Amino acid sequence: MNPIPIEGIKHNLRQLRLKDMAENLEAVMENAQREKLGCVEFLAKLVDKQMQATARRSLDRRITDANFPRNMTFDNFDWAFQTGLNVEYLKNLKTLSFVTRHQPLLIFGKTGTGKTHMASALGIEACKAGLRVKFFKLQQLLSHLYATLADESTEEAIGKLARLDLLIIDYIGYIRNKPEYPSLLLDLVCACQGRLSLIITTSISLEQWGAAFGNNAIANNIVDRLFHNAAVINIRPGRSYRTQGPNAPKLSSSDNSSS
Repeated sequence: MNPIPIEGIKHNLRQLRLKDMAENLEAVMENAQREKLGCVEFLAKLVDKQMQATARRSLDRRITDANFPRNMTFDNFDWAFQTGLNVEYLKNLKTLSFVTRHQPLLIFGKTGTGKTHMASALGIEACKAGLRVKFFKLQQLLSHLYATLADESTEEAIGKLARLDLLIIDYIGYIRNKPEYPSLLLDLVCACQGRLSLIITTSISLEQWGAAFGNNAIANNIVDRLFHNAAVINIRPGRSYRTQGPNAPKLSSSDNSSS
């Protein structure tokens, strides 16, 4: 009997764009011989290698496309730091039921309290579930929409965002404003309402949104739409990771004695 043309099989698998099956072929064959697997079991294990690798690449692509600021997941989230955080409520949000219901999630907190981490971690969970996600800083998002006014592609840009499953708008606060910004944000919120879920983080109270955007009437309209059926996390009284967290600068003894 002629030896099995392993290299030829691997070449054909690569031609069929099954490179992970090709790369794992010999290892799976050795395992099949060692465990005395049948043909069907051997093939199932080989196909599983391809499926796992394809799923991993798809997840990596969704996370990259979402444009998260950095690797902020629930695996590296400090659940015990914010003593006022409703941990059970946040863990329930990990099920993403609010996303399937197209429900907004508003996260209130001072600078450094972990709002961005929570929003990003929920976004990554959504990516793991195969959902389409985008992450924007508010200033970045408004600048992007403002740029579309020049070629009148605003409606197209908003429509593209409204086809996502989850849109994260991080850090509503005092921004470098333009007169068109409030209307652009309202148009986006209107387009998204009932079609997808929005996660909004803010460092200021809702009453301050009008001053932040320079238009009380439009800000109130945005708030009304966002608060309709919204889930809310409020950690405004919380501690700052930057000044009180484990990696915060420590005061020296001389600093303490001089205070």
